[in-house]
This record gives sequence, structure tokens and C-alpha cells, in this order.
Amino acid sequence: MGILFVLIGAFCFAISNAYWKKVTQTIPYQIGMFYRGVFATIIFGILYFGFRHAPVFKYWTVRDIVFDKEFLLSVALSIFNIFGLVFFLQGIQKAPVSVVVPVSSLKLFTISTAVFIVGEVWKTPYLYAFLLSTSGLLLLYLQGKEFINASQLKSGIIYGVASSFFWGSSYALYKFPISWWGPLGFSLIIETTAMLFGLVLVLRDNLFKDLIKYVSIKYIGEYLILGALLVVGGLAINMSYGYLSVVVINILIISSQILSVLIGLVFFKERLSLKQWIGILLIIVSFFVVATTA
Repeated sequence: MGILFVLIGAFCFAISNAYWKKVTQTIPYQIGMFYRGVFATIIFGILYFGFRHAPVFKYWTVRDIVFDKEFLLSVALSIFNIFGLVFFLQGIQKAPVSVVVPVSSLKLFTISTAVFIVGEVWKTPYLYAFLLSTSGLLLLYLQGKEFINASQLKSGIIYGVASSFFWGSSYALYKFPISWWGPLGFSLIIETTAMLFGLVLVLRDNLFKDLIKYVSIKYIGEYLILGALLVVGGLAINMSYGYLSVVVINILIISSQILSVLIGLVFFKERLSLKQWIGILLIIVSFFVVATTA
């Protein structure tokens, strides 16, 4: 069941990562973050306050959300995680998806945090899978750099690594707030925080006057797509923490980058070479190595 949740989450985030490229071509990423957060917060709020005691959500909550030390730590972790999205969105505005996505998906920070801070056990098959998946990501990256200039390459690397650090380190620590609140409770906390963080960015960059401008039929559909992918993908990944270790989840989720890059190929005309196809194959192999071990 845990692997199924990871696959659902990986599929949603893969589409979302690539779709952000389209959204940020016409909408400031700050406004996109805010409205996506509004949608996700409303959905998670309805599920949490209206249905958390229903039998179907029995294992989705641990205790009611209260303002205590665990709540403050959860908010702090949520803010730390959001910086990953901020750097990712800035990166895909300056470099191709096929460069930023693989670099931002390197799991070195996640695995290091999981092993040395969370205290998870590192198994030999995980090493094989990690090497295969990382090699696959690097092949995707190394070929992608041939089609961009030096400035785009530098931006892609810098923003990708920054995104990897904030996303990777925080994902490894999700185990704690999920154990405090449950997948549904923590999903509500993190997405409410993300919505408010997006609003702060809107105010910081003097975009508040544009909020009304970007509320129209032309844009609402894009917010709904991003929000739906976030709700389904985020909840699925959070659910997977109840079945699998952090290390296993984050090696498996690398498979989402295959779809992200392929979407970049189809919709943004970003060419893939033999090296990149080999990279995709290595990631697929790494997935099966972990899936058969978990």
C-alpha cells in the first residue's frame, strides 16, 4: 500500500513540476503559489474540520490541531520546505525543466538527514538504488546542458541545488509532524502555511494590486489543476510515511522525474538524447530495486 501511495504522489508531483513551467509563463509565481495554496487549504480544511472523525479518515488524523510546541515546529518545518518551491519556481523561469528538475531531485540531503538525524537504517540495496537513480538524474542533467547557454546552466544548477536542499532536508523530517497530527492534519498545516507564505511574497514584491487581475476564468483553471495535484499528491505522500521509511519513499519518488522530463519534452519541446533515455532507464531500475526490498 505504501508503494501505491508513493506512486500516486510521484505522478501528481511530476505533472505539477512540469505544469508550473506553463503557469509561470503568464502568472507571477508568487500569485500562483498563493492561489494554489488557497485552493489546497480550502479542500484540506473541509476534509479536516468536516470529516476527520468519519470512519474513512480514521487513520488520517492522530489528534486535533492545537497551538503548542509541536504546532510551532510543524509551521517552522513547513516554511523551510516552502523555500524549496520558491527556488524551484525561480529556476524553471531561468532554465529548462530538463535541467532544474533533475538537479532539484537529487536526494543526498534527504538521505543524509534521514540517516544521521532521523536515525533510519541504511541497507545495501538502498545504496545500489541511490547510485542508479543519481546516475540517471545526472545523465538527464549532463545532456540537458548541451542545449542551453552558460547563464541558463548556472541558474539551473544554483536554483536546483537550493531547491534540493530545502525540499530534501524537510521531507526527511516530515516523519515527526505526521506522527503528531496524522497525514491530514499536517497537510492542512503545511498548505495553510504555504498559502500565507505566498501572500507574504505577493506583498513583498508589490503584487497585491495584481491579485484581482489574475482572478479570471483564464487563470482559475490553472490554479485548480495545481491545487488538485497538490491535494492528491501531498496527501498520498504523507500517507506513505505510515508504511515506508523516509529513505525508501524518497528513492522511489525519484521516478516522478521521468514523467516530469517527458512532459517537458512533449509540451515545451525540450529535446532528449540517448544519454537521457539511458538515465530514465537507470531510474526505472532503481525503482524496482527499492520496491522489491521495501
